[in-house]
Amino acid sequence: MFRWVSLTAMLVLVGACQRPLTPEEDRAQAVDFVRTRASVAEREGCPADVVSARQAKLKDFTTYCDARLSKCARQCFESDATACYALALALQNDAATAKWAEPLFYRSCALGVSSGCSNRAAGLQVEQESDDKVLSCAARTFEKTCAQGDPWGCSIHGLNLVQGKLMPRDMKKAREVLGRSCKYGLEDPACQAARSLLAQIDTLELEQVREPLPK
Repeated sequence: MFRWVSLTAMLVLVGACQRPLTPEEDRAQAVDFVRTRASVAEREGCPADVVSARQAKLKDFTTYCDARLSKCARQCFESDATACYALALALQNDAATAKWAEPLFYRSCALGVSSGCSNRAAGLQVEQESDDKVLSCAARTFEKTCAQGDPWGCSIHGLNLVQGKLMPRDMKKAREVLGRSCKYGLEDPACQAARSLLAQIDTLELEQVREPLPK
C-alpha cells in the first residue's frame, strides 16, 4: 500500500509542475517542428509540380490553430491540410517566423489546397525575383491554381498574360482569366487587383483605338 500511495503522490507532483506553454514558447516549438521536418522539396520545390487534382475540404482555417500552434504543426505533418495552411498563415504574420510559412504552404499545396500553391509561388517570386526558372515555375503554378478557381491564382495569371514576359501576351485570355478573380466578392483583395488590371486594359485598348493611323 505504501509503495502505491508514493507512486500516486509522485504523479500528482509531476502534473502540478507542468504548466501551459506561453505564446512565445508555443510558437518556438511550432517553428522548431517545421524546421526539423520540412523536406528539401517543401523548402525549395516548385509548387506547380505538386498541384493536386483532388481539392482538400478545409475547415475554418482562421481559428484552426488558435488553441496551440505546436499542436497544429504536428497535425500538419500527419497530413492535415487545414493545419498546414492555417499554421502557414499564422507564421507568415510575424517577420521572425515568416520564412517557415513557405514549406507549410508547399505542403498544403501537395495536400490539395490551391491557395497554398499560389501563396508558395508568390513567396518564390519574392525570394528569387531574378531567377527565370523560378519565375517560370511561379507562372505555371498560377495558371494551374487559376484553373482550379483560386482567385489570386487568376489575378496573377491574368497579370502575366498582360505583361507577356513569362508567357505569350494574350489580352483576350487575360480578360477571361481576370473575370474569375471575384469568387469571394468585390471586397476580396484578389478581386480588387483583377478589377484594377481590367480597368488598365480598357484604358490601353481605348488609347490604341484613338491612335491615328500613320500616313
